[in-house]
Amino acid sequence: MIEVDLNIGIICGDDKRVLEEYVDSSNFKQRKNYDEYYIVNKNVELNLDLGLLMILAETFKVTVCADSVCIEDNGF
Repeated sequence: MIEVDLNIGIICGDDKRVLEEYVDSSNFKQRKNYDEYYIVNKNVELNLDLGLLMILAETFKVTVCADSVCIEDNGF
């Protein structure tokens, strides 16, 4: 298990579905009636390996530190 810091603002439904594979869906709240979501709990512990981080890096900016991982939106 590793500490993951989710520095993600409002994301679209497609990005949410990618992240939802690894983060509990109860951490997401929908923004009004749009297909936009934000994360309630920004610090979570996840069981991630290098392969999963590479999959997440296709959609998000992933920074690996000595004791944690930071996942941010790409800002596109």
